[in-house]
Amino acid sequence: MRRAAPFLLVGLLAAACGSVPSGDARVDSTRFPGAAERSAPATTGGSGSTTATTAGSTATTKPPTAGAPASTLAWQSCGKKLQCATLTVPKDYDDASKGTLDLFLKRRPADRKASRIGSLLVNPGGPGVAGTELADQASAAFGPDLLLRFDIVGWDPRGTGKSGEVQCVKNLDPYFAIDQSAEDAAEAKALVDAAKDFAAQCGKNAGDLLPYISTEATARDMDSIRRALGEDKISYFGFSYGSELGAVWATLFPTTVRAVVLDGASDVNADFAEDLKQQTIGLERVLDSLLADCARDRSCPIYNNGKPGEVYDRVMAGLDATPLTVPDAPGRPPVNQGVASIAVTSVLYTRDTWPLITSAIAEAENGNGKPLLDLYDAYLTGFGQHAFEALIAIRCIDTGGQENTDLVALDKELRAIAPRLGQFAIGTPFCTDWPAKGKVEPKVSGKGAGPIVVVGTTGDPVTPIEASANLAKSLEQGVLLTVQAEQHTGYGTSACVDSAVDGYLIRLEVPEAGTVCKASG
Repeated sequence: MRRAAPFLLVGLLAAACGSVPSGDARVDSTRFPGAAERSAPATTGGSGSTTATTAGSTATTKPPTAGAPASTLAWQSCGKKLQCATLTVPKDYDDASKGTLDLFLKRRPADRKASRIGSLLVNPGGPGVAGTELADQASAAFGPDLLLRFDIVGWDPRGTGKSGEVQCVKNLDPYFAIDQSAEDAAEAKALVDAAKDFAAQCGKNAGDLLPYISTEATARDMDSIRRALGEDKISYFGFSYGSELGAVWATLFPTTVRAVVLDGASDVNADFAEDLKQQTIGLERVLDSLLADCARDRSCPIYNNGKPGEVYDRVMAGLDATPLTVPDAPGRPPVNQGVASIAVTSVLYTRDTWPLITSAIAEAENGNGKPLLDLYDAYLTGFGQHAFEALIAIRCIDTGGQENTDLVALDKELRAIAPRLGQFAIGTPFCTDWPAKGKVEPKVSGKGAGPIVVVGTTGDPVTPIEASANLAKSLEQGVLLTVQAEQHTGYGTSACVDSAVDGYLIRLEVPEAGTVCKASG
């Protein structure tokens, strides 16, 4: 979920196949693809052999202020192997008079206390996702070597979960279940009008919180958490949007970095239009792979003599002309292209969910829109009713708005580079007339932070490999680890990538530049 566009949601929100597990339950494979194939540990290793450089020059951005004194964390048991605490932080680190807010934290202590290295801060993506869920699912999301050596510490970033969740509207349909294209001035105006209405509702219902939920503020919270944990240097593992957060943190606080892994990394320094283009190309590429896969499989519901693309195109065009009403879903919107485009995107995160959309498209061709509506619902509410509202609010603060974007011109460009999905990529420009101003996300460099491992996956639909490579180049000592797989994020897909990542986090052994791992299975 990188920007405020409706379906370019870089953050493990592909929840269409199941509910969120709790405690130490097996992880949802749509959010942590490949976790089920995680190999046994190769070795627990020692405390270090190749030391990553963490000393160096200061960050290029203005040094953060010290902020309030670190709170004392009073950990309490809150489930099997889990401990919970709250940490009070300033709303505005530069102005203590603005008040405070409480962050909700969850920790899974290291399995082997005698071998404990320290804490590993983790973030599952978003923005808008409650980060404590990654501590809940730690035993499935991370390799056993990491669980032996690190306390896994997740937190709900400000504006999410139990850290002051942003709540703007009761119903997302008026903003997502609409025509998502901006082919002409009239269509663009309809999208802008929807955006202005959403912004007004957000200002009315969550205005007191909106200025204080930027990625930069959350990065500063990470340093408050580090200090509260009593660690001079700390390690971090971020997935998807979590890669963006980690890059900002490492840039702001380079001398506190022990090790950083950024998996499913986006091109953080790209502007709104360029970022949207990269993601649209990535999504189109995976959709093309899905249709090519179907064309080779006679059992595929839209096989159509090896031409499934014809069925897909016919159904999508038909939904534009005549949306499908779902009789047993009273009060819900008809299934139009807006609903269908989100449904399609919801299954592109991992190959395992591809059959869901081919089946749903086949049903739609027969007049049944319910499977598409179900996928749309699961995607927008899989992490709770308000996760997307937090996503939008954080992105609008980070980008400083997108009011000056020529939507019609950008729409034409997106259609040219992605004929199937480009027409839906503009979506509702939510940041138009956004009611709050905050700190725009700083340019990242990681200067002085030492080696940072960036994991990029060749078939990632929402953080394309090109974007991950660009981030690695933007970092002073960025090292790209390439994973050959068709899914979002790469950790857990093979012993190769797990060994490289775990070896770096545990022993500070930096993978060789140009390392490529192929997913198993």
